[in-house]
Amino acid sequence: MAPLAPLFEFQVHPTSASLEAPLGRSSQALEALASQCDDGSAYDVGLRMIRGKARLVAVPKRVLDGVQRRVGQLLYPVDLSFGSSPHGYVARRSPFTNAKPHAGARFLQKFDIKDFFSNISTSRVEMSLIALGFGSGAASILSRLTSCAGSLPLGARTSPRVSNLVLIDIDDQLESLAEAHGLVYTRYADDLAFSGPEYFDVSLPVERAIVDAGFELNPSKSKQFKHGQPMFVTGLSVEDAKSPRVRKRLKSRLRQEFYYIEKYGIEGHAEAIDEHWRWAASRLTGQYHYCRTVEPEFAAHLSRTYPVASALVVPVHEDSRVERAQRHRRELIARVLAAPPQPLDFYTPSVSLFSR
Repeated sequence: MAPLAPLFEFQVHPTSASLEAPLGRSSQALEALASQCDDGSAYDVGLRMIRGKARLVAVPKRVLDGVQRRVGQLLYPVDLSFGSSPHGYVARRSPFTNAKPHAGARFLQKFDIKDFFSNISTSRVEMSLIALGFGSGAASILSRLTSCAGSLPLGARTSPRVSNLVLIDIDDQLESLAEAHGLVYTRYADDLAFSGPEYFDVSLPVERAIVDAGFELNPSKSKQFKHGQPMFVTGLSVEDAKSPRVRKRLKSRLRQEFYYIEKYGIEGHAEAIDEHWRWAASRLTGQYHYCRTVEPEFAAHLSRTYPVASALVVPVHEDSRVERAQRHRRELIARVLAAPPQPLDFYTPSVSLFSR
């Protein structure tokens, strides 16, 4: 993989010392923090239930989380280098954009990479960063700062973007495979999807590419579908050639809940389903906006049919998004000006941001 054109910020960081300015820590402090990442002490590790399955989650402690926030900002321009296939954790892409290229497909084949984050090692991240243009010193410290005990942690804000960097070569291979067979290929995190107008089977070349890259496919989630069967990509139906659709059961449940809210009010409905009314309202607001993003006509019909419930669940803003942003900015400036003055210690890096 050739280095990117000299447009992106990370190419000015050949050494760990040149990362002092963007990460706001001295080289010694970054090295000490990286050592804590190596042994896992920079994280709070524990089992958490995610979608009904117990997973080992590593949450970065306060200092590391602040550094990883800056690492994420440093790596943000890399999103612009991705091809058309990755859609998970990429700016201006979503589950909807991941499903849309497959809309109306006659055949669909899906794959899942097993234990995705835990199989991405620190050394693999370092090699990916070097291939993108980082110097070995900068790549080494960044790969350690984004790892936990030698692999990408589930729970760090940097893991999604870093995982996309590691899979750039795999995406290139699978895009070429899809093009050679006249197929469409997209990836959302560890979920791979291929679709086409005629029957196909790319399981062998896909498995070969994944295994050669050091990963493993989850056989229980490798499936084929044909027209007439329910076909879903990132939770959206792709049977309609015009656009992906929301699952019918979600739309049916929303209609039902809006009906009960219309009849009994949000508190009465929440009590009937044994849920606090604030949680119920928050959940329904999120589901409504999700449907409006995918199927705006359904959301509009729901609001017209149940105006009282819609007014309770969906907040109505009298001002536009631009006006709200300007108002929030004015309020922030007012709070800052009203705050008592406090002396702040600013970090001065020993190496210039633009030195090479």
